[in-house]
Amino acid sequence: MTISTGAFLKNHYNSAAALGLKAVNSDFTLVIEGYEKNWLLCKQAPWAELSPQGEIEFSLPNGAKGWQPQQVATAQQDQVAFYETTTNSIDNMLIGFLANTGLAAGSYAMFNCIVYEGTPERHLGGRYYQDCFVQMDPLDRDWENRSQPLMWSGTMFYHYFGEKIPANSTGYR
Repeated sequence: MTISTGAFLKNHYNSAAALGLKAVNSDFTLVIEGYEKNWLLCKQAPWAELSPQGEIEFSLPNGAKGWQPQQVATAQQDQVAFYETTTNSIDNMLIGFLANTGLAAGSYAMFNCIVYEGTPERHLGGRYYQDCFVQMDPLDRDWENRSQPLMWSGTMFYHYFGEKIPANSTGYR
């Protein structure tokens, strides 16, 4: 292990500090159109970024190979989780998704949403997802578990096209 001088480490610290405060993973809210009050119950949601879907391999002379990126992935999926309430807020929302046909023709069970970095009232920006749907995992209720809230979890499928919501605040605390 090397021992660095204080001046050397201070330069690294100052360079990192100049980039800004670190983003905190838990500082987000998921707001679903038509179910805006349920943002208080969302425990986990995806934070999308555009990147290639994968690689395309091509051959070069003498048995060599090269790579180039595939098309950007706009159809994405990731985990989502919601705390349930005694008034069945999330269960009712999930049933509402199945009855929803208002987004577009053939949009059965789909919704649009925004994930904010912060809260809807004060945020540093967000991501807009469209034509989303969720595939929920069955709940595992347990008579012996008296210390854990009931939680719905599953996979959210959505389309993200790089649409970012501009910040409405310089901080969300």
